[in-house]
This record gives sequence, C-alpha cells and structure tokens, in this order.
Amino acid sequence: MTMSEYTVTLSLSAARSRVLLTAGADEFLRAVLPPPSQIRHERAVLSLLQGLAMWLDRAPRVVVSADEGDATFLFGLTDELGNPQRSVYYTVEVVERRARRRGQRVAGVGDFRDLRQLSLLRGDRL
Repeated sequence: MTMSEYTVTLSLSAARSRVLLTAGADEFLRAVLPPPSQIRHERAVLSLLQGLAMWLDRAPRVVVSADEGDATFLFGLTDELGNPQRSVYYTVEVVERRARRRGQRVAGVGDFRDLRQLSLLRGDRL
C-alpha cells in the first residue's frame, strides 16, 4: 500500500467522537469514543494519530470535522486560526460539516409537489 491510501476520519461532536481508518474502499478500524468535552488530556487525539501512524508505518491523511471549531485547536489539529497542523506522523485536513436542512414549506394551502417538480424543468421544453 502507498502512503496516501490510509485515511483517518475524525468526527468530533458534543455527543461522541468517531474514528474511521480506511485504505481505499477497505475499512480497518471503527471506533466510537467519548466526546471532546470528556477528554482530559489535550494530547489524547495526537497520541492516537501518532500511534496509528507508527502501527501502519505510514503517515495517514487525517480528515477532521468538528461541531465546535475550537475542538480542533484544543487538541492540536489546527492552529488558533483554524489552519491544519502538520506532523511527521500525519497531515490534517479540516472539513466543514454542513447540516442538511429541508426548505421551509407553507402549510395549510394544499399540496404543491407537482409545481415543485415543474420548477425543475427548463422553460424551453414546454
């Protein structure tokens, strides 16, 4: 396997921390850990990543998403401006978690699904 094939994906939320280690389409590790608010040691995340890198004998790509931006800074994954940190053990990429939201609908005036579908068609087809 090449160095770029290993990816550690971290999802840090108020409810839990999730870790996924993959290489291409293959999963090697899944973990559900306590949320960032319960992690007492500020180097815990970095130690986990360093340990995985030593186990794999490779520097994995680390993709992290956090509900609270300061969690990535508190654990040393980013600097105070949110720029990803680098190490000989890993490279960090921060991705924004986008909440999916269904658009608001006006209630009480009937079903407009057919009109929503029509709005998807281009005018030159009519």
